[in-house]
Amino acid sequence: MFVTPTLTVNLSAIVANWKMLANTFAGDETAAVVKADAYGLGMVPVSQALAKAGCHTFFVATLEEALDLRKALPNVRILVFHGVQAGEEFAFATHKIIPVLNSREQLARWKPIAKDHVHAVSALHIDTAMGRLGLQPEDFDTLDASWLTDCRVSLIMSHLACAPDRHHPLNALQLAALTKASAKAAGIPVSFANSGGIFLSRDFHFNLARPGCSLYGIAPEDNAVNPMHQVAHWQAPILQIRATTHEQSVGYGATCIVPKGTKVATVASGYADGYHRILTNKSCAYLGAHKMPLLGRVTMDMVCFDATQVPESELKDGALVSLLGNREGITVDALADHASTIGYEIFTRIGTRVKRVYVEEAV
Repeated sequence: MFVTPTLTVNLSAIVANWKMLANTFAGDETAAVVKADAYGLGMVPVSQALAKAGCHTFFVATLEEALDLRKALPNVRILVFHGVQAGEEFAFATHKIIPVLNSREQLARWKPIAKDHVHAVSALHIDTAMGRLGLQPEDFDTLDASWLTDCRVSLIMSHLACAPDRHHPLNALQLAALTKASAKAAGIPVSFANSGGIFLSRDFHFNLARPGCSLYGIAPEDNAVNPMHQVAHWQAPILQIRATTHEQSVGYGATCIVPKGTKVATVASGYADGYHRILTNKSCAYLGAHKMPLLGRVTMDMVCFDATQVPESELKDGALVSLLGNREGITVDALADHASTIGYEIFTRIGTRVKRVYVEEAV
């Protein structure tokens, strides 16, 4: 059996997070955003666990993701954020996948499909200040109401730009813009609340929530206690342990000097596996309950830690070191802080050499 880095994903923790979010949300339904392979954790197993728990609506980014998900879950509702691109129309209709229409061009592309296929419904995205995809509110104002019927628009949606900061003034401006626009589409459900939006006032909730990052344990709010369960544990084996016989440097560039007698544990993961190089001399790992500071530069396939304080009985080649998990300094948000990034990037950058293992453990 190969000793290899593993990312253990606790599906029960993801389900528990979804249930907590659903209980917090005041609207009708809580969906799940599973784009980018469920933020790198595995779209199919994550979605199957959520569907079993009662989630019926899933959001992905691309048609390709939607087709993969449809094979695994034939009876759920799947929406594609990027909308319908030229040449994709019949694949959407054939597989009963819902495009999020983002422009007049996409509306025109979908109209004949909706006319010929009774199940070919769509969602309509109104850009209320994100500045990416979606119809501008003034463009929506000039849209003839017949387009909503002709394109079988079953959902109006927009995307909050600053939801994690509940006091950001843009939140209220976006809410006002969406409230005004959706009033012209009376009777059509509205989706606005993302992970952070679920924790804003109920004015932001509308009908359908679509949490993403919070499902995977990433904090949904800035400067607040994270209520979400951690869901993933990245472990990698020790390749070698050595005790320095003199003061010396560790790693490329000699960026770290350690004293004589330092126990250096070299571990089998690096930036090729998604352990960011910017973590050099910043982060830590754990061997059992013992915290080990990172020594020197993160390299492509290896990283070194100071194991001086770890008991000899626990130090051995092949012992598994925790690089990410539910401990101080290595939660997904803590690792993101060390790397000057966000938890989304930490998860989605974890490479294919890190074997995904799925468990259902009580939280």
